[in-house]
Amino acid sequence: MGTKDFNALDLFICRWRSGIVRRFIRPGTTLMDFGCGHQALFLRSVQPDIKLGIGLDYDAAPDRPAANLEIQRFHFKDRFDFADRSFDQITILAVIEHIPLDLVGPLFAEFRRILKDDGRILLTTPTPASRPLLEFLAFKLKIISGPEIADHKHYYSRADIEDLAKKYGLACETYRAFQFGLNSFAALAKQTLTG
Repeated sequence: MGTKDFNALDLFICRWRSGIVRRFIRPGTTLMDFGCGHQALFLRSVQPDIKLGIGLDYDAAPDRPAANLEIQRFHFKDRFDFADRSFDQITILAVIEHIPLDLVGPLFAEFRRILKDDGRILLTTPTPASRPLLEFLAFKLKIISGPEIADHKHYYSRADIEDLAKKYGLACETYRAFQFGLNSFAALAKQTLTG
């Protein structure tokens, strides 16, 4: 589901999530927003503060909404068309839970490759505690998107995120639950690999 399909509740949750992540965006950063959505709402919200923002999404129409923003239609298979150390920060907001499990590893290996040495991945994802509520809201009350919730491949715990980070040469610097413990935010720092 692209952001073009958001209802009022979806937009409220999206803005809450974005507000938390915005605090971690460094001024003048070069940012990739993976899974930016059709409207690239997050990129547009940080546009005045960043040097360059590139949004990637399989359902986005290519666009240049500002001089420092570029939206690309892109479906991840195994590699990005970016040079090593291209980005200061990568955001992946409410997206990882939609990634097929066999692609999560290759995706994070590529994130690490294209991050600068002091780079950060900023991610949000629903926690396992959210699953019963999200499914109730989607399938019983029908007030959030059923297809969106049905597409969730995995609900990531803090341990899942920390394990993923460690496996791909990242350190989980910050982890916090929000939205009453139903959602989480993590900042993952690129680590220097030895040996």
